[in-house]
Amino acid sequence: MDPSRITLRQFKPSDADDLLAWAGDDRVTKYGRWKTLETKEEALIFIDQLCIPHPWRRSICVDDRSVGFVSALPGSGDERCRADMGYAVAVDNWGD
Repeated sequence: MDPSRITLRQFKPSDADDLLAWAGDDRVTKYGRWKTLETKEEALIFIDQLCIPHPWRRSICVDDRSVGFVSALPGSGDERCRADMGYAVAVDNWGD
């Protein structure tokens, strides 16, 4: 895949169908912190309540279509110089 096709950007409500396509796949969410999404409404709520407000969660896009996410959760106190990283990518993009 041409790397110039890959971008990171904030999630937007219009990503709901793309989000549901990959976050509705048990293989993608198996080790994640949330349950597999089942409906477009769940995808919209996820975007509205968990993605948009999060300052360090971004959609991984190919040709501006969401195929995953990456996020960082900063530590606090003595761990403030560290962060927990998370990501998920649509099965169709595994191995690319």
